[in-house]
Amino acid sequence: MDSFDPPRLRGVKKRDLSAIAELEAAAFGSNSLTRSALDVIFDPSGGLWLLAEDDEGAWGHSVNARGEDPAIGWIVGMAIHPERQRRGWGQLLLRATIQRLQDHDMEVVRLLVKPANKIARHLYETAGFLDTGERMDHFGPGEDRMVMSLLLSSQSGRSGGGHVNGAMVPQVPAS
Repeated sequence: MDSFDPPRLRGVKKRDLSAIAELEAAAFGSNSLTRSALDVIFDPSGGLWLLAEDDEGAWGHSVNARGEDPAIGWIVGMAIHPERQRRGWGQLLLRATIQRLQDHDMEVVRLLVKPANKIARHLYETAGFLDTGERMDHFGPGEDRMVMSLLLSSQSGRSGGGHVNGAMVPQVPAS
């Protein structure tokens, strides 16, 4: 198994959307966020997104948005390329995403996950997410999704780094 340095995390720029669309397609197939969908949601929420990269390119992302209730943030899409999985990149990206949403005054983080995706569910449960419902046929017949939610502490690490559920979160440069 090759060793990889930890990723650099940074905010997303419009020029990164094609790479994110490719990561989405690799991770989620027909249920992925397309380039055109990313274009539509980037302007209102792109400041909440993160990219995980190294010297070889972009290998992970989190696409995030504020819900109708401004205290609720959604992880709309999050993926790590298979070549970088099982090396802690997902945990690092998730912790930084939670911190980023908390830094933007969100009190709850929600996401959707396939009930059968045990690896992703374990990652989210380890970070403190709880099963808070399900959406039947969310992406069509038989495409159910579990809703998972994380209640954030009222103490936000506004310095750009901090702790989430006891784990150190790296500082992410402002985009």
